[in-house]
Amino acid sequence: MTATTLEEVIEPALERGDCEHTAVLLRSAEALPPVLASFYTLGASRNGWLAHGSLPGEADADRMRLNEAGMDIADLEAAGRLAIVELDLSVSPDDWVKPWSSLLETKLQSGFDAMWFARFPVGPANDEVAEVLPFEAAWMKCFRGRRVVTLCPYIVGGLEEDRRAGHRRDVSRAHDHIFEPTG
Repeated sequence: MTATTLEEVIEPALERGDCEHTAVLLRSAEALPPVLASFYTLGASRNGWLAHGSLPGEADADRMRLNEAGMDIADLEAAGRLAIVELDLSVSPDDWVKPWSSLLETKLQSGFDAMWFARFPVGPANDEVAEVLPFEAAWMKCFRGRRVVTLCPYIVGGLEEDRRAGHRRDVSRAHDHIFEPTG
């Protein structure tokens, strides 16, 4: 069966108790906020602590986009259910993931059932995808078997079919599933 919604991709793994690391391939960055809103809403409904990784200087713009997609960011942040964090990608992948590991344990001890993490979109440039994949691999290594649900957006719209297939192949190596919304 081909999944038509993000929930259909993630739910089976959650029912098994697995960590889920899903890539979502989007036609444009404009398609991302509704996908993120759906992901975070699902996470909140499952007592997840929500974390969003922004590029440096983009946290406020990400808040605005998520609000426009129907999320009440101010309430979620005030309740301690959501953090929007500007990511430092100038460090090594292993150093980048370490604080998230500690934060996960803190959030689980405070009563959350899992961390639901998503980030800024990557692509469509080849070098952007290549640069982020070591971070994806470090994330998978650190969180495999732990209570983390991750959504990693990639922009593939406008790519020629061979480049799109190459991105899909490269991204699939670092993720459990790939989801391509049809809408």
